[in-house]
Amino acid sequence: MRRFQRRKGKKRKWGRLRLFCLLFLLCALGLVALTDIRIRPMIKTYGVNQATTTATQAVNTAAQRVLDEMGLQYADLTSVTKDAEGNILSVSTNTANVNRLKSAVGEAVLEELEKQDYQMVKIPLGSIWGGGLLTGRGPKIPVKVPMNSTVTVTFDNTFDSAGINQTRHEITLNVKVTVYAMLPGDSTAVEVETGFTAAETILVGEVPDWAAITRS
Repeated sequence: MRRFQRRKGKKRKWGRLRLFCLLFLLCALGLVALTDIRIRPMIKTYGVNQATTTATQAVNTAAQRVLDEMGLQYADLTSVTKDAEGNILSVSTNTANVNRLKSAVGEAVLEELEKQDYQMVKIPLGSIWGGGLLTGRGPKIPVKVPMNSTVTVTFDNTFDSAGINQTRHEITLNVKVTVYAMLPGDSTAVEVETGFTAAETILVGEVPDWAAITRS
């Protein structure tokens, strides 16, 4: 009888231990699931903000560098035709140079973005489990967010009055970057568009309405 009671007590002990382990495992899984639910929107918010900052810096750095290195002037990007009296007959785009500049800027921006193919987002622990006074406080949890980007470069031509018989022609380089933050089971797109003055000049004389060049 004594041996039987000892075995029974031992079984109860192991049964309680198994129950404790099971409850601990369920609590741990519940905590992980709850953390995932709370942290996912924060990763999205922090990731979007970081992606916007990164894209803006990449565009500013790369585009301005290409513009400075190529050193293209107004006459390199356009051709102005006048009659014998000096009246402007047409303003046309130098397609070859424009395409060369667009390609160089697009490649430079993409290379700059590829240097950071992921963002390390750091979320304060207080923002996850706290609230109110705890928001933004506590140790920061690093989360690696992969990034994927596309770049589109276009040109705009603007004609504005600069005085009597004077027209300011500005050629603007528009760089549009779409950054995709790749989250587990989801992705968020962030668009950043920045304009740079590629060249400008003052056209003296009457400029016909049809001289305006469309976006290229």
